Amino acid sequence: MKNIVHDNRVLVKCGSYCIMGGEGDKLVICGGKGMRFKRGVAVLAAVMLFVLSGCANDVSNQEEAASYVEFFTQAQVHDIYVELDEKDWQAVLDSPEEKEYYTADVSIDGSEIENAGFRTRGNSSLRAAGWRHSDRLPFRIKFDEYVDGQTFLGLDEMVLNNGNDDPSFLREYLGYEAFRQLGMEVPYVAFFNLYVNGKPHGLYVGVEAVDNSYLDRTFGGHKGSLYKAGEGATLEADTDLDLMEQKKGSSQDKSDIQKLIRILDEMETGEKGEIESILDVDSVLRYFAGNAVLHNWDDYAGQFCHNYYLYMDNGRFHMLPWDMNEGFLQTGPFYRPSDGAKQDISTPITGRAVLEERPLVMKLLSVPEYYQEYLEYCGILTEWLKEVSAERLDSLKEEIQTFVEQDQTKFYSYQEFEQQFLADNRNGIAGFIRERIRYLEEALDGLTEESFPVS
Repeated sequence: MKNIVHDNRVLVKCGSYCIMGGEGDKLVICGGKGMRFKRGVAVLAAVMLFVLSGCANDVSNQEEAASYVEFFTQAQVHDIYVELDEKDWQAVLDSPEEKEYYTADVSIDGSEIENAGFRTRGNSSLRAAGWRHSDRLPFRIKFDEYVDGQTFLGLDEMVLNNGNDDPSFLREYLGYEAFRQLGMEVPYVAFFNLYVNGKPHGLYVGVEAVDNSYLDRTFGGHKGSLYKAGEGATLEADTDLDLMEQKKGSSQDKSDIQKLIRILDEMETGEKGEIESILDVDSVLRYFAGNAVLHNWDDYAGQFCHNYYLYMDNGRFHMLPWDMNEGFLQTGPFYRPSDGAKQDISTPITGRAVLEERPLVMKLLSVPEYYQEYLEYCGILTEWLKEVSAERLDSLKEEIQTFVEQDQTKFYSYQEFEQQFLADNRNGIAGFIRERIRYLEEALDGLTEESFPVS
């Protein structure tokens, strides 16, 4: 909307309409196709308000889209207050595994959002709270669950993660940051002090959900098919399609995902086949590299084969990473026989996962061109890790350490938080990064496009 002075009259321009101050008691509304109407002020007042309100909404929507990105990229810890009926809150605590939405009023840094949807989320992080007999559950907030079109600064949905398996509070934050180094538009992350019905509930890691706002920001729309992979969604020929939860799209028979599985199955070892007609291969290679370098074992190539989305845009599926809290971890035999920071980089497969049961890995990386791209992305992230191991870790620690110390619900002690940043503690995030860099520099130096173990 623009105000322009024209012949000593004010012209308000909005899209294909304009409103001009006319002569005497007249206003002039100009239509978008040369239409021109004159009416008395009394008649035109309502029309003017309608047009202006529409313009205001257009401007507001544009500002909101920019605002939530800006909100997530600020270097600060945000306050989020959730208010819901006490009986509903008790129902959440009594049956967190139900993951049922309840109506809640939410305030974020003073911005009020009424009648949002609030529920629990997650799997291992949800169970972990139960094992610890803690109310520190992971949550999901859907701002438009009960009010169509309602958002927070343009954001329609976010999750709040409880820090399970992460005394540093940084693994998820840095995981998504790593993918951004590879040019991927991944969810934004920020830190939140959570209060439920006025009581402090601890420091949480908030993540932009893969929903309309994220898809609009990343792909310019959200009309394509979106699938969320459940545990065991290997994309083998006999994959149970029920494991691919359809979140969006009109293909009720899942014919598009069936086509991907068929084309993947028909690929000959070392040959591209028709895969580029249905899959954005580059997004998959970046996904592999990010998870491999960070040793995030809880992904497609890990033993549980989940935590990824597939989104169809312009006829091709893009692979989107999700749930990064298991990266940067030394892991022991309780999970799988893995080397942690020395996990083999020649293939992103970890632990008990079998290469032949991960066709995206086996088929794509057997193509020398694709394997070379994968190695190049691994090299880019190795260089980034060198930077992270210095001032980035220190600045993030400084940003959150006071809030970690004050958090009375966290799963780990403040001393354990501090130990995460000791370079000689191989089980901490700083020690892991240090050891991983040493391994990667040597390992990548000896790999070529012909090094993939399947020929």
